[in-house]
Amino acid sequence: MEHKRPRGLPAGVDPSRLKALIIDEGELTRSVLSNMLRDLGVAHVHSARRPEAARSMIKGASPAYDIIITDFHFSRQSSHDLTGQDLLDELRQARGLPMQTAFIMVTDEARYQHVADAVEGALDDYLLKPFNARQFDERLRVILERKHALREVFAAIDASDFVLAAQLCEAMFAASATYRVYAARIGSELYLRLGQIDAAKRMFEALLATKAVPWARLGLAKIELANADSATACRTLETLLADNPAYVDAYDVYGRALLEEMKFEAAVEMLGKAVQITPGNVARLQKLGSLQLFLGDSEAAARHLGAALNIGLHSRALDFQGVVALGIACVDTGDEDGCDRAQQCLQDAIARYPTYSYRLQMLVLALEAAMSMLLRRQEASLAALGQMAAQLDQPEFTFEMACNLLQLLSRCARNQRVPGAMRWAELAAQRYAISKPRTRLLEMAAVQLPSLETAVRNAAAGINEAARDAMTHLVSKKHQLTLEALLELAGRSLNTRIIKLARATLNHHGQQLPAPLAQRIGEGIDDLHQRYAEGGHRIVERRE
Repeated sequence: MEHKRPRGLPAGVDPSRLKALIIDEGELTRSVLSNMLRDLGVAHVHSARRPEAARSMIKGASPAYDIIITDFHFSRQSSHDLTGQDLLDELRQARGLPMQTAFIMVTDEARYQHVADAVEGALDDYLLKPFNARQFDERLRVILERKHALREVFAAIDASDFVLAAQLCEAMFAASATYRVYAARIGSELYLRLGQIDAAKRMFEALLATKAVPWARLGLAKIELANADSATACRTLETLLADNPAYVDAYDVYGRALLEEMKFEAAVEMLGKAVQITPGNVARLQKLGSLQLFLGDSEAAARHLGAALNIGLHSRALDFQGVVALGIACVDTGDEDGCDRAQQCLQDAIARYPTYSYRLQMLVLALEAAMSMLLRRQEASLAALGQMAAQLDQPEFTFEMACNLLQLLSRCARNQRVPGAMRWAELAAQRYAISKPRTRLLEMAAVQLPSLETAVRNAAAGINEAARDAMTHLVSKKHQLTLEALLELAGRSLNTRIIKLARATLNHHGQQLPAPLAQRIGEGIDDLHQRYAEGGHRIVERRE
């Protein structure tokens, strides 16, 4: 790489305040890039040989790095080694990369297409080897100018004022400002996060009217999913992937859409393609392995979930639910060592979080049950399952926890009597059968014990039938009967779909009741809604 002194950085950018990280195995390359940055006035330049080391440096950086430059390809020392793309995906999915950080990938001609496709993700730009100082300067100048132009947007995001950030982006787009496309991307994603679907759609469609951008088409597919139109989303994504077969984010969304269509085998195929493109991506490995576990392919599930644990053990991308799924898969494969590794991972998490969360408590219990089954400790497995089942009526208890309970119950009850198993399965189904896809996943969680699967199916059908019976009273204008039946059903099942149905029915027909009665029913519904439809979602976090 030719090393000539490049020009300065954009006006308004103080290089002495910038902090950079270079990730490359080659000592000479690290030295050359460091010198290029220091020639620009960047005072704080750090380096790492491999992404695994850089991961912890990025996590612990305070303040965050302003510039990260990484090679795409690293020599493979094991099957769990990361590429530069894997590191980028992991940081992006775990939201571990501040938006103001400039992320640049360096690659050679042979791997150009992989990196060019990554520009559709969170990558700011790429450099094609060989390059000289002037080319480096020009790329970095454009990136930092763009970051500087959106500094008010990033400041609003840092302050968690996502509404203001989205509005600033839309204003830049509407004014045809420089970097309007970049602003549109950030703004539309913020609107999606805020649930302002119409605003996001407006920006995506305005952009597509002037420029064919794959990520905008992907955004429209996300909106179709948000509007419960999974069939249209599948068609959009199929067309998008036909034109952009290496666009890995599209496979993620396509997998979600296929799950909504209850095409579980096809969803596994899509997630498998995403893993093939990014074999070091922890989140994708865990999603694929978890779905394979539901489908009964425990060996493949254990393989992918085990790889995720090996790669992501010290990463924020690792979801502890995927670690529990590994433990359950190990029950099927008879792998005590694998289950022990999963348990150790959660024990390490407990050591890091002494006041650990409710979610982590439930995941620890699930792994205790799994290991007890492997070691044939019947009393211990029954005790752990009983403790989990005792939480079925708690607002914090989630769908994932119910699936863990059913998967463990179906395995335990094949080999020993589990008092209360059928009742626990019924309670889980009554509460969490809120849609056809979720009901089917609950059934699949219990599939290893047919009688348990039948109990789940019948309980879900019973809730639907009871809701229909309650609503039939409206035909004869028996509003009180309808609302009292819905309130009773909501309180008995804790099903969020029933709670929301009761609330909507009261809003529409409550004026037909005497005011004191409407108030009493309304207070009962509001209490359930606050605790189970809102509270349960609010207090459950994906990670600790």
